[in-house]
Amino acid sequence: METSGIFFTHLRKKLGIKTMNKTLYKQAFTHSSLNLKDTAGNKLNFERLEFLGDALLSSIIAEYLFYQYPQAKEGRLTKLRAKIVSRAQLNDIGKKMELLQLADFSIHNKKFGDDIHGNLIESLIGAHFIDKGYIKTKDYVMKNIINPFVNIKSLDSLVLSYKSLLIEWAQKEKKELRFNNKLDEGLDPDINYYCNILIDKKIVVKARGISKKKTEEKAAKLATAILKISTPVKK
Repeated sequence: METSGIFFTHLRKKLGIKTMNKTLYKQAFTHSSLNLKDTAGNKLNFERLEFLGDALLSSIIAEYLFYQYPQAKEGRLTKLRAKIVSRAQLNDIGKKMELLQLADFSIHNKKFGDDIHGNLIESLIGAHFIDKGYIKTKDYVMKNIINPFVNIKSLDSLVLSYKSLLIEWAQKEKKELRFNNKLDEGLDPDINYYCNILIDKKIVVKARGISKKKTEEKAAKLATAILKISTPVKK
């Protein structure tokens, strides 16, 4: 695998990582679209490191929250961790860290979903762990990933799923809630679905989007704003 000086200059100056294990970090930023293999025929891409980094990140955040909130119950700790390691949160952080600039992928496969940004965070963490061990990786994650990009104090008000929030509200208020989804057959390739949200058989909001899940979430977010639904009280 190529180990160019530009890559490691970027790794050192932008991400604050110094390493002698060049192949490991190159693999952490190698996409499967290149279809690379080692001499034994094993695939060389970031997917296995991503798996490892995902587990490590969850563990690191769990330990941090355990000591940061000594009075918090298990349910609240679980929700806080889910908000920090959510795909949307990691994707946003990955974009701000500009990790995609380091990625190596096929010139025929340059269109990725947002998840690529979060995937690269996890593969980077996995590589860091193999290279430097758990303690240094934990320190790196908190110093370079969590503290600069996550506002811990605002996590309680951060909504992980507006659809779930709307469903909880409807159950509490004894409202009949319905998500009415249909395929959108218009000419816009980025619009595949539309969703009407009905409360007590009345349409509250309409939204359009690229997928059923994202369209429902978009509509639910609009609905919670219209209905002035706030986040649940922390426990």
